[in-house]
Amino acid sequence: MDVLALAEELLALPTAPFVEDLPAAYALRHAEATPGVTGERDAAGNVVLRAGPVDSPHPTLVLVAHLDHPGFAVDDVDGSTVTLTFRGGLAAEAAQPGTPVDLFERGCVEATGRARLRSPEEDGGRLTGASAEVEDGEPVEGGFAMWAFPELGDAGVRIDDGRIVGRVCDDLAGAAAVLRAVGLAAEADAQPVIGLLTRAEEVGLLGALEAARLGTVPPDALVLSLECSKALPTAPQGAGVVVRVGDRATIFDPGFTAELCRRAAAVDGLRWQRKLMDGGVCEASAFGAAGWRTGGLALPLGNYHNAADDGSGIAPEHVLTDDLLAEVGLLEALVVEPIELGAGPPAWLADRAVAARAALGSG
Repeated sequence: MDVLALAEELLALPTAPFVEDLPAAYALRHAEATPGVTGERDAAGNVVLRAGPVDSPHPTLVLVAHLDHPGFAVDDVDGSTVTLTFRGGLAAEAAQPGTPVDLFERGCVEATGRARLRSPEEDGGRLTGASAEVEDGEPVEGGFAMWAFPELGDAGVRIDDGRIVGRVCDDLAGAAAVLRAVGLAAEADAQPVIGLLTRAEEVGLLGALEAARLGTVPPDALVLSLECSKALPTAPQGAGVVVRVGDRATIFDPGFTAELCRRAAAVDGLRWQRKLMDGGVCEASAFGAAGWRTGGLALPLGNYHNAADDGSGIAPEHVLTDDLLAEVGLLEALVVEPIELGAGPPAWLADRAVAARAALGSG
């Protein structure tokens, strides 16, 4: 299955922090149907997909994306009033009274009802929760809610005119790229590859931190984060996949970044850009802090976390199909040839260092 078909199916699945059941089950079914790929869940509930040779002298490449998206937990139902807690990061000013949300029961694709925000709550300018008035259907206590976009239909996603528009792109578009890349890795059988699809990223990188603690990721692995990150004037949509040098918290491994750039430059016609994406913190920072060599790829994202770029309130997220296809093109170049990173500086810096020593020594 190509990545656009994967994205269309994945992005139609409701999800929120701690209730990633539907996309997780989809990923495991896809692994079972893909020759050479195995899938399981670790003790934290992260999905772990494996492909490539079992015994290999090459380090494992771990492709990381997360299965959750900012959303609401349904804490209480009192007649037609629901009390919601927001899980994730969003400026409170985007959540205006009257904004619709769809109500879901855990594990069910179809919404059980729709409500409208009545009294958003905030702390330090960040949305923390709300009360909402049910206008249709039945809310389920213990369920969850996502922003509603009637213009997208029941599926909550639309792909046309070169754009993927959905109630969630971050990070199910990244998860679709992981699924496609793991399938390509199984076909190539060149190096061990793990697709790690984590839980609860939006509330503190919790799935990634547990994967590190549990030993889900091999100690000598190279960890590559695949994210949707807020499009920037210097990292626009349409300029291709971003080789992400860092996020808001840290800079990633320079040697790994240099290798990503080398592979990207070697792919004929690939559109790519090397940028710092500091709109948020991604899982590469978590794994880097825990001792792994990390890198990042990103898709420039419109309406980050459903906050409309024009400041008008809540809006569907969107990424460009060409940017997603470019990401898969780079991932294919990574999985067909083993990645070996030296212990020293990248070649471009090592060569300059030799030249500098020679010039200074002759001065």
